[in-house]
Amino acid sequence: MKKASKKVLNVTLSLLLGAVLLGGVFHYVGWENILEEIRSLRAVGILSLAGNVFLTAVTWVVGWWVLLRAYGIVIPFHRVIGARLSGFAVSYVTPSLYFGGEPVRALIVADTSSAPITRIFATIVVERFLGGLSLIFFILIGGFFAFMSPQVTHIEKQAVLIGVPFISFWIIIALIDFAGDFKWISRIIRSLGRIFTHWKGGLERAANKVAETEDEVYNAFTKHWRATLLSLLIQLVSNLLVYVRPLVFFYFSSHTILTFPQLSLVFTLNIIMSTVFWFTPGGLGTGEAALIGIFALVGIVKDGAVAFSLSYKFFELLVVAIGLVYVSHKGLGRMWHRVRGSSRTSD
Repeated sequence: MKKASKKVLNVTLSLLLGAVLLGGVFHYVGWENILEEIRSLRAVGILSLAGNVFLTAVTWVVGWWVLLRAYGIVIPFHRVIGARLSGFAVSYVTPSLYFGGEPVRALIVADTSSAPITRIFATIVVERFLGGLSLIFFILIGGFFAFMSPQVTHIEKQAVLIGVPFISFWIIIALIDFAGDFKWISRIIRSLGRIFTHWKGGLERAANKVAETEDEVYNAFTKHWRATLLSLLIQLVSNLLVYVRPLVFFYFSSHTILTFPQLSLVFTLNIIMSTVFWFTPGGLGTGEAALIGIFALVGIVKDGAVAFSLSYKFFELLVVAIGLVYVSHKGLGRMWHRVRGSSRTSD
């Protein structure tokens, strides 16, 4: 109970911090200017933004559904939608850069399927990994343009030079580990058990479960490679939709057409800044402040940058609301007890 209260307190405090930061952004930019920028979208522009967010959510669901089917986890499609959006919603409101909702969607699937929880979690690990792999494709392109652009300051180039290799390094390490079935994660956990002997039993059990998941993840690169490749292509489409968001917004708001290098620069810097400053729910306040500086590099004024962020955030919050309503309706506590009970019975 204390842990739950602490989590609620942390989210509440981060939300308040985000609200204060957003208030500061409004004061700096002027909320009238922001509203005017949003109004300039008109109906067609607003529908285009909504369509972009909707299609992005569709790619999330379909990309994961392909993997679930490949692993023999067959559940009603509406449950896949609910699980994926619930996971996104929990991650979004948790200041953790879209991570944190994975156990929630695993629990929702496990409540319906008889598949081992390690197999279910493996599909989530693979899906998140493929998302990171597709992300690398775009940020490497953006990193090149950022480094070559004379508009990017020396400090910003240093951030790109550190951020892009750092993100790429961990994705490549994960690729080597998963594709080679080296089980580095479970080995590290077992090593910790030898160091912290007091927790050796618990760490050994955890390592065994992680090793099972690693075996299932390895199957994505062997038995299920076709589904993995298809899911990767879907993830590329998903990131492409995010990549073109500035193009869609500013075309309809001011008839400004951003070039490929400009889109690449914005995308990469936004990913790096989000990784560093994502400590409020949905990047509230911090995201808007960062985008003011990022968009200034491509000639977009501050009110346009904030309007862009808030417009897309509005439609993302609609997706978050759907996910939160779904998970509230299912009841995490009830699902946890059912899944735990069934796993004990099978044991």
